[in-house]
Amino acid sequence: MARKTHTAADSRWRDKWVFAAVGVVILLAVAASFLFATQLNGPGEPEARRLDTGWFYQHDGGSEPIASFPCTLDVQGGELLLRRDLSEEEKLHSRYVLTLRSRYASVRVWADDTLVYEAAQGEEHALGSMWHFIPMSQCTDADQLTVELRVYGGSEYTVESFLLDTPGAIRYTLIMDNISAILFGVICLLLTVITLLAAMMLKWWKSRMYAPVLEFSLFLLLSGAWIFLDSKITTLGGGNYAVSYFLSYAAFYLMPVPFLLYIRFMAKDCRRLLNVLVWAFLFNAGISLILHMTGLVQLRHTAAAVHALIVVSLPVSTAALWRGVIRGREKQLRFTFGGILAVYAFGLISIVLFYLKRLPAANSTQLYMVGLFLLIIGIFVDMVTSFSRFWRMKEDAEHYRRLAVEDSMTEIGNRNAFEMHLTTLLNHPLKKLAFVVFDVDNLKQINDQMGHHVGDQAIYMAARCIQAVFSQAGDCYRIGGDEFAVILTEKDVSKVPMLLERFRQEVALNWAVRFPSGDISYGWSSAEFSDEEPAALERIAQLREEADRSLYRQKQVHKAKNTVASTLN
Repeated sequence: MARKTHTAADSRWRDKWVFAAVGVVILLAVAASFLFATQLNGPGEPEARRLDTGWFYQHDGGSEPIASFPCTLDVQGGELLLRRDLSEEEKLHSRYVLTLRSRYASVRVWADDTLVYEAAQGEEHALGSMWHFIPMSQCTDADQLTVELRVYGGSEYTVESFLLDTPGAIRYTLIMDNISAILFGVICLLLTVITLLAAMMLKWWKSRMYAPVLEFSLFLLLSGAWIFLDSKITTLGGGNYAVSYFLSYAAFYLMPVPFLLYIRFMAKDCRRLLNVLVWAFLFNAGISLILHMTGLVQLRHTAAAVHALIVVSLPVSTAALWRGVIRGREKQLRFTFGGILAVYAFGLISIVLFYLKRLPAANSTQLYMVGLFLLIIGIFVDMVTSFSRFWRMKEDAEHYRRLAVEDSMTEIGNRNAFEMHLTTLLNHPLKKLAFVVFDVDNLKQINDQMGHHVGDQAIYMAARCIQAVFSQAGDCYRIGGDEFAVILTEKDVSKVPMLLERFRQEVALNWAVRFPSGDISYGWSSAEFSDEEPAALERIAQLREEADRSLYRQKQVHKAKNTVASTLN
C-alpha cells in the first residue's frame, strides 16, 4: 500500500481552496442582494436645521447684516453683539434648542430684554471651544434674540453656524460632525486595552518587552483621550467643561513622553538626550498648568513651548531610530519607522498650520489622526511580518524536534524518543511497568525477493499494526531497522494479554495477506514496584532483557514453523 503523507504545503493548498470557497459564497450573497433588491424608506434626515441667515451685528455704532454663518467679524472693544428677529414659526417651537459654539469668549443671550442664558463669564472661565445650548422655551414670547460674545484676545472672531432644532437632532448633528474623531478615539482606547493586556502578559512571563508595549499603550491612551476630548463631544450633556479642557491639554502636553520612551527602548543611540527631552516635556506640562492656575499665563499661551520641544525632538528621535532600527539589526521594524515618520510629518504640518491660523479652531486633530493611523498600520504590518517569521521559525523548530524524536518512515517515536522515555520513568514513581517488543521476521528475504521498496512498506505496515492496537494504551517506538517497542505503565499493564490477542488478529487481517513470506514476532515482560523496591535503572534494564528473551523464543518458534513448511513444500 502506498504511504499517504500530508505535508504543510498540501495543508496550505487546501486552505486556499477553503478561502476561495468563502469568497465565492460572499460574492453569491452580494449578487443575490442586487438580484432581489428591496428598497425601503428611512425615517428621514434627522440633521438639525441651521440658523445661519437673518443675523445683524453692531459695528461702528450701526447695525450691519450678515450674509451667512460661519464668517469672521471685527471685534470692537472685545465685544461682539449679534441680533436676529424671530419669525412666528420659530417662536412656536418651544421644544427646540438654539445651539452655538464659542471659543475663548464669554456668552450672554437675551430674549428681547430678558437675559435667558450666560456662561463662561470672565477670561479664567472662557476656556477654549465650547458648545452652548439655549432652550427656546424661554423665548416663546420674544421678538428678537441678542447674542453677546465677550472675546478675549484678537481683533477678529469667527462665528460658527447656529443650530436650531430638537435636542435629538442637535446631538445627532454634532456627533456626525465629529464622527471621525469619535470613532478614532474609541479605536485608540480599544487598542490601549489590548496593548495593556499584552504588556501584563509579557510582565507575567518576565519578558523585558513588556516595557515598550506598556509605553505604547500609554501613548495610545493619551492620543485617544486628546482626540476624543478635542472634539468636545464629551460636553454634549453639559457639566463642568473645565474637566474636558484641562485634561485635553494635559493629554496633548504629555503625549510625547511615552512616545519618546518607546523610541528610547528601540534605539541604541541618543538615549541620554531622549531622557532629557522626556523630563523637559514633563516639566513643561507641570509648569504650564501651575502658571495658568496662578493667573500668570493662560494655558493656551504656553503651546509655543511644547511645540518647540516637539520640533527639537523630531531630529533627535529620528536619528536614534535610524541608527538603531534601520541601520541596525531591527530591520523588521521598517514599517513602524515609516509610521513614526508619518506622525512627525503630520504633526509638524499641524503646528505650521496652527501658527498660520489655518488649523480649525475646534476638532484640530484631523491631520494627527492620519499620521497616527499610518503608525498603527505600520506597527500592524510589522507585527504580522514578525509573527509570520516567528511562525516559520516555530515550524522549522518543530520539524527538527520531530526529526530528533520521530521516525520519518513510520511517523512513530524513534530510538532517541524511546531512551528519553526511559529516563523519565526513573524520575516518576511507578507501580507497574511493561515492555512489549516486536521484530519483523524474514525482512531480508522480503527485500531480496520483492525489492527494498516492498521491505519499506512492510516496516510501515508493521508500525501501523502496532500503533492501531497499542497507541491508546502505551507509547510506540521504532528502535531499530525492523525492531519496535511499546512502553505501558500502571493500569494499562494488565491489558497486555488482551492487546496482544488483538494484535494477532490485526496481523492476520492486514499483514499476512500482503507479506505471506514474513511474520511479526513479539515478546513482553512486566513488573510491579513499591516504595521498598522502586523502578531503578538496573531493574528496568533487566525488564527489557526479559522482553528481548521472550521475543527471541517466539522468533525461534516462527523459524521452526517456516523450516517445516519449506521442507513439506
